[in-house]
Amino acid sequence: MKLPGPKLPLLRLQPGELIITQEPQWVITLLGSCVTVTMFNARFRLAAMCHAMLPKPHGRNVSSPAPDESFRYMSHAIPAMAERFARLGLPPGEVEVKMFGGGNVIDLGGDPHDDRLIGAANIAKAQKLLKAAHLQIVAQNVGGDRGCKIVFNTSSGEVLHKRLSRGAHRK
Repeated sequence: MKLPGPKLPLLRLQPGELIITQEPQWVITLLGSCVTVTMFNARFRLAAMCHAMLPKPHGRNVSSPAPDESFRYMSHAIPAMAERFARLGLPPGEVEVKMFGGGNVIDLGGDPHDDRLIGAANIAKAQKLLKAAHLQIVAQNVGGDRGCKIVFNTSSGEVLHKRLSRGAHRK
C-alpha cells in the first residue's frame, strides 16, 4: 500500500498498544480478530488509535490487568481514548470515530455463527463502549474472514484500509 500525500514519520502499532498524539504521522497496524478504533478531532489535531486484542480481561486479570497489558482490552483502551478527548472539553459530536478489524480469522472449531468468536466479540464490545461514551462511528469495516492492514494519518484523520489475502495474518 503506497502512502498518499505528505511524507510523515511512520509508526507501527503493535497488538495491545494505544497511541494518543498531536504529532503528524502515519500509524500502521495489521489486524486479524483484533479491532482498531481511531479517534480524531480536527480543531485540536488530536488523534488516537488502539489495537485491542480482546473485549475484556479474563481470569485473575479481570479487575486490574498489569499496566503494560491494559490496552490489550477494549474495556480499557476505548475509555482511555474517550477520556483524553473529553478532558479537552470536546463534545462527543466533535470526535470522528472509525473502527476496523474483528475478522473471524481464528478457527476455534465451532459454529462460524457462534457469538463466542473473538472477532465478533471484539466488535460488539467496541460498539457498546463507544455508545456508552456517546461517540458515533462515522466509518467502519469490520468482520469478515480475513485480516486487514490499517494506515492512519494522525494529522488528517484519514484511514486507509486494505483486506489481506486469506491466511496472510493470523492472531
